[in-house]
Amino acid sequence: MYFDTKPCSVCGAQVELRPVSAPEVPDGPVGPQEGYVGDADSTPDERVCTNPECPTRAGS
Repeated sequence: MYFDTKPCSVCGAQVELRPVSAPEVPDGPVGPQEGYVGDADSTPDERVCTNPECPTRAGS
């Protein structure tokens, strides 16, 4: 199980973990030439600050 309960690195407020929508995974290998198939080990969750005034939420 994945946990990341660290507070926001900008304002110190609690964060909410939201699932990341999976990007389109290429059919072929990614990474080094010998490669592997997948999305290059993306982050399982998006950390979203719960403080609506935080600069990290300016685009929200």
